[in-house]
Amino acid sequence: MSAVLLFHVDDAGRWPNLLANLRNAQTAAPAQSLRVIANGQAPVSLWAKGHWRREIEERISAGVQVDFCENSLRNMGLNPEDRPAGSQLVAAGIIAIADAQEAGALYIKP
Repeated sequence: MSAVLLFHVDDAGRWPNLLANLRNAQTAAPAQSLRVIANGQAPVSLWAKGHWRREIEERISAGVQVDFCENSLRNMGLNPEDRPAGSQLVAAGIIAIADAQEAGALYIKP
């Protein structure tokens, strides 16, 4: 499959499902392009230095693109500089999702 799989997470409690989806996708199709866009309340869980953060950093190191919505970070008072290593910022998560879909990404909501 050549299309990017675009995972959208906007709920802080959905990280376990998302991480399982990423692990499974990377195992089943190691060359598959995977992207995560996190907005809403989701980022708050990864600003703690816990297990989910370590695992998302491992997924990033293994080639997953992870983007955090700057609007969401600002609304929750989270410092963008404290984001997981290797992740990136997008100005507005919803616009990034729409742009990715327009470019052919396949939307997945874990």
